[in-house]
Amino acid sequence: MANLKISKIGLGTWKLGGDIEANLNNDDEKDIEAIKHAIKCGINHIDTSESYANGKSEILISKAIKNFERKKIFIATKVREWNLTYDKLINSCYNSLKRLNTTYIDLYYIHNQNKNIPIEETCQALNYLLKIGVVKNIGLSNVGIETIKKFNKLLNRKIYAVQNQYNLICRESQNKGVVNYCKKHGIKFICWRPLLLSYPGSKDPLYEKGTYPLLDKIANKYNVLNIQIAAKWLLQQKNVYIIFKSSNKAHIREILDTLNFKLSRNDWSILNKNFPIIFNMGCASNEFYELS
Repeated sequence: MANLKISKIGLGTWKLGGDIEANLNNDDEKDIEAIKHAIKCGINHIDTSESYANGKSEILISKAIKNFERKKIFIATKVREWNLTYDKLINSCYNSLKRLNTTYIDLYYIHNQNKNIPIEETCQALNYLLKIGVVKNIGLSNVGIETIKKFNKLLNRKIYAVQNQYNLICRESQNKGVVNYCKKHGIKFICWRPLLLSYPGSKDPLYEKGTYPLLDKIANKYNVLNIQIAAKWLLQQKNVYIIFKSSNKAHIREILDTLNFKLSRNDWSILNKNFPIIFNMGCASNEFYELS
């Protein structure tokens, strides 16, 4: 539960079961088997949201984990910014609990901020959920340092994790000090879209050979895939975790295999300083929204 050590590599479920809406033609069994495979391979951290496939992703997770020991699986889900009033947030939590078929959520994120809903009201609801035990930890997604501080002043339990976009290209969290702030204050920093290496105007994905000679060179040096180097650059940082989505068992194994090698300090530094494209702002959205 709250004391469970989460795996450095977590499985994301965005687009499992559909996109914004549930896909009626989705191969549910393939997605369920992928989640089960990830757990069997040692991934105990499963990440989702009430809005992924309009709740269907949570349902698929519930089916995948039903024969596993619940206390050994760390489930994170998110409440959307339009549901941050007291009553709506509590209702959202109970709906997620029902879809996940569980009595508690290990980590409950605020997916995005909403400047029109007082943070005090949101935190009152979160404190209630913590008090009754249906939520074990609180997280924030897509935030900067000042917003983290504001939530920590109002919550009865300090923020457990921050989930921001962070990869070799998207460096906003690094350059604004969010990664180091989380490390200093014991807040897990979890990267969403850690491997895609896309940015505004680019074609997805951008980790294949021939796209970045630097990535090709370092991958060849270690005899691994480019995507494994992109993952390892993150995973080798203290207090940095990743979540990636895949329903392909071979791809899941590829990412887990990044645990079997280590980048030299010099190679890590070269990637950190000399990657050919680095964005100082978020790649999927504008700068982090800070609550005023």
